[in-house]
Amino acid sequence: MAEWWRRLPPEQRRVYERSAAISSLPLAPGSDLSGAVEEIAGTLAARDRAATERAAQRLVDRLCARFKVSAVEVRVAGVRPHDRRGELHGLYEPGNGRAPDRISVWMRTSKRHDVVAVKTFLRTLVHEVCHHLDYSLLDLPYSFHSTGFYQRESSLMRAVARGTRAAPLRRGASAPSAAPPERDPAAPRTAGRPEAAGRPETPSGPTGLDRLRAVAAAIAARQHPDERQERDDGRDRLESAEAPGRAEAQQPIESHDDQPGGRDPG
Repeated sequence: MAEWWRRLPPEQRRVYERSAAISSLPLAPGSDLSGAVEEIAGTLAARDRAATERAAQRLVDRLCARFKVSAVEVRVAGVRPHDRRGELHGLYEPGNGRAPDRISVWMRTSKRHDVVAVKTFLRTLVHEVCHHLDYSLLDLPYSFHSTGFYQRESSLMRAVARGTRAAPLRRGASAPSAAPPERDPAAPRTAGRPEAAGRPETPSGPTGLDRLRAVAAAIAARQHPDERQERDDGRDRLESAEAPGRAEAQQPIESHDDQPGGRDPG
């Protein structure tokens, strides 16, 4: 049994197992979703950050309406924050009732400042939506990067992108097992408590400086390259894992590539 699993408190083990057991989300493809995806593709092609943000917000609003969950604010930024170990693709920040829940996605690579491929952008956006749904739809107190989480992400991606240029290619590989993986999906990204580390609370929500610190901490505490794992559907290696609790104030959940200038498949 992996060391991280032995360290995990019993309550979080139970939540992890619940998350791992849910492999899909009940969402039918539709023109409301595919139309929003094509709009995102067009705004990325035009290199228009503000228009991409509006299009991404429309897609997420439609997803939240479909699932009948609370809205989440979407922010699209320019060049991905990075350090020598990799670059940040996306960030989910729960508001915990004091600020809006927020998704941030970056649209340009850190090395060459290229606009990312639409599939990469959409996969990151969908990934962060899955964190939001863990809390607001599935009522999980922690959002673990379990095998079930990645299966839900893939099922959502297939439904959202059906019939668009961003539709994922189907691979012949079998789906991952629901057994706990050997790498730690609850690795801490900040000093302090492991598994579910939280940032200090602020009564008015995160400030600009708080967000910059969150991004810096997210980059600083990523996985080692030899711990990376490519998923069976061929998507980017987006994210090392953690499981912040919904009650833990402003704990960000980030998506990133573990190597500088990570590839963006078309």
